[in-house]
Amino acid sequence: MELSSSSRDRVDAIFADLDGPRHPGAALLIVDHDEIVYRKCYGAADLDTGRPITADSSFYLASIAKQFTAMAIMMLAEQRKLNLEDRLSTYFPGFPSWGEEITLRHMLHHISGLPGYQDFIELRDLFGATNETVLEGVMQLPGPEFPAGTKYAYNDTAYTLLATIVATVSGQSFASFLKSNIFDPFGMTHTVAYDASRPARHKLVHGYMEEHGQFERWDYPLLTVGDGGLFSTLDDLFLWDQALNTDRLVPRATLERAFASGTTDDGVEIGYGFGWHTNSFPGLRHVAHGGSLGAYNNYMIRFLDTRRTVIVLTNRGPIEPVFRPGGLRGPRPRAHQVAEIFFGG
Repeated sequence: MELSSSSRDRVDAIFADLDGPRHPGAALLIVDHDEIVYRKCYGAADLDTGRPITADSSFYLASIAKQFTAMAIMMLAEQRKLNLEDRLSTYFPGFPSWGEEITLRHMLHHISGLPGYQDFIELRDLFGATNETVLEGVMQLPGPEFPAGTKYAYNDTAYTLLATIVATVSGQSFASFLKSNIFDPFGMTHTVAYDASRPARHKLVHGYMEEHGQFERWDYPLLTVGDGGLFSTLDDLFLWDQALNTDRLVPRATLERAFASGTTDDGVEIGYGFGWHTNSFPGLRHVAHGGSLGAYNNYMIRFLDTRRTVIVLTNRGPIEPVFRPGGLRGPRPRAHQVAEIFFGG
């Protein structure tokens, strides 16, 4: 795809408020089939030194990590090491009896009834919390928030437990499973799952929160993985996007099920597949997912039939839940604006 200078200028204008040598910024990637048609970084990764954001700078992905967790579960299912209809209690023998009603499929689709772990772990205890902390906490609960399979309620607990199941079934840590089965095979050399081993992060982009016109550095505080926990670069996410166009991860039919909306047990569509939201961009079949925590706010959208992708990673917060004049636009509306410019909307 040949880009006009006017189109590039229109895209750069979308990120003008994030561009500057001493200002937190963004990384943008636009893909058409197997080609990077536009890649641009704006602003600084480190305000103290002025180090710029580059295509190989590491951002915290937040909930974009859920698509990797779902893929790990699908890969193990293809190897017949687990089944999506397995019950939660199968993998945690000491789990309360109400876990007998929750399947892995329920957890993948966010219809498990499990509460978010932020609801049962004190805020002061979240910093440094691990997957084991989450498991111990959920096992103390008297029951789910609602019967499994009856409605959709997005939360992080299910995906944290799914990552723990990956580790149990594979016999290696969740971080090691992703590295050996996804990151290394596809050349994603600068992507890591940040767990209690605290691995090195390549050219880390620091996060910054704005308050009263001043930027304060915000350092990522968690050690949980599965719901989040991944750090990656724009270059590595291009390799991930390309991998999703192949059958090297799982067979195409399996991947299509991940990209399709799940349903409640009585057949109501929920708009969420396996680690992906479905159909939030009018008129074009696609999947998408955001990821926000503190100063890191990101968005990835893949148009399935045309094989086009837009990725936006940012290191400035807080974003406005609903954009208001003078507020900070989140990565989702920016990505949608970019898609409209390049691909039509």
